[in-house]
Amino acid sequence: MNALLPLIKREFQEDFKASRGGVFLLLAALVLSAFAVLLVSNTELSLLDNAQAVYLMAGIVIALAALVAVIRGSDGFAGERDRETLEPLLLAPITGRGLAAAKLCGLLCSWLALFILALPYVWAVGSAGQNLLPAVQYLFLTGTLMVLLFGGAALALSAKMRSFKSVLSLGLAALLLLGSPMVLGPSLRQSAVGRMLDLANPLAAALNTLDSVIIDSQGLSWQLARLTIMGCYSLAVLWFLRSATRRLEP
Repeated sequence: MNALLPLIKREFQEDFKASRGGVFLLLAALVLSAFAVLLVSNTELSLLDNAQAVYLMAGIVIALAALVAVIRGSDGFAGERDRETLEPLLLAPITGRGLAAAKLCGLLCSWLALFILALPYVWAVGSAGQNLLPAVQYLFLTGTLMVLLFGGAALALSAKMRSFKSVLSLGLAALLLLGSPMVLGPSLRQSAVGRMLDLANPLAAALNTLDSVIIDSQGLSWQLARLTIMGCYSLAVLWFLRSATRRLEP
């Protein structure tokens, strides 16, 4: 525990005191601002009801969270190897699993910063509508699960693979693969095969949960199956991360 806290502090400082943390927040703010302006200024999009606008904004936040988790997770160990800073970390009185826990805490701090940054945008497009408070609550919950899933998987691969570019390419490919069913039309996704794909896809489960809560005003009992699936995926990824960091090599 004595060695874990300084490592968590190091991850926090790299995110919010180094230049990359500021760049990350700036880019996220630009994306959210552009999308908010599009919702307000575009004639067709401005006619959407508040619930639909909040859902679209929440979906952008979830996508940004998953993307940042993949990038940061890929840099977790493979990036340290590229910068030749992993070996000094392994000399600290902490296990590889403890080091992974510190980096996972850093990922969650990044997600918390993104969530706080996104709150004014979500409020701006949905303040006059309904289900705003449940939208914020489920956005935080599903976003946290997505960060644990994608960030944990990227960290585990980063512990096993030596090249940051290889891990990042694999992580982005997985993110695109999981996101591809979402571009299908509603009629295709309502088929038996489409529903099965949605149920097995954690990213689709997160977006469908937000859809159900924000647009359809459905309660917790309707979300339990999807939340359970996302939770099981996250636990499986954390177990994979635990196994992958049992023995780290510089």
